[in-house]
Amino acid sequence: MTTLAVTRPEEFIEFLEDDEPVNVVSAERPWKVLIVDDDPEVHQATLFALRGVTISNRKLELLNAYSSAQARVVLEAHPDVAVILLDVVMESHDAGLTLVQVIREELGRRDTRIILRTGQPGYAPELSVIRDYDINDYRTKSELTHTRLITTLTAAIRSYEQICALDENRRGLELLIETGNQLFVPRDVRAFAEVALKHLAGFFGGGAQCRVLRPFGGRGGAAGSR
Repeated sequence: MTTLAVTRPEEFIEFLEDDEPVNVVSAERPWKVLIVDDDPEVHQATLFALRGVTISNRKLELLNAYSSAQARVVLEAHPDVAVILLDVVMESHDAGLTLVQVIREELGRRDTRIILRTGQPGYAPELSVIRDYDINDYRTKSELTHTRLITTLTAAIRSYEQICALDENRRGLELLIETGNQLFVPRDVRAFAEVALKHLAGFFGGGAQCRVLRPFGGRGGAAGSR
């Protein structure tokens, strides 16, 4: 029999008997969430709030950076970061906003969702920030309660997941078009078979993560070479 211990009106802890079924979490790789804040307590509180949380049947992997410079190093090492929880005021009053531009323009991370968090909203007025910067959500730290943090993060990850799916479908269509063009070029049977197998392997073996766009719309990879 299940016993409930109520901690707050908005949440509860459920204790299960050994013979009760437990939700199975997908074995897929976890969603990577980068926390960028110069306050260690914010990192600890976020880690505590998100402990054990799963979104779309996948766990969370929390990465930490305490400055803009550290955040850049982490992002360069992890091209598949899904969401960034980004503080505004760090080594300078607009360090977070400057980092947004670096993420979007220099690193080319257009798919990663950015949630701006600030404890000093006067340094970054919401209307101007939403208008002038490519961010996906803006919250003051005081309003991001445990439940609000999870719901905000869930919405961001679902958005990222949909963008990845659309990007994967688009690349699949591009591959089909390129394959068709190459298959109809006159050549011997052996060359025809090699091209067909190569493109079939690429089509069915494609990864699920979003492709990292190069700055200024650059394209890389073997698919673009002839």
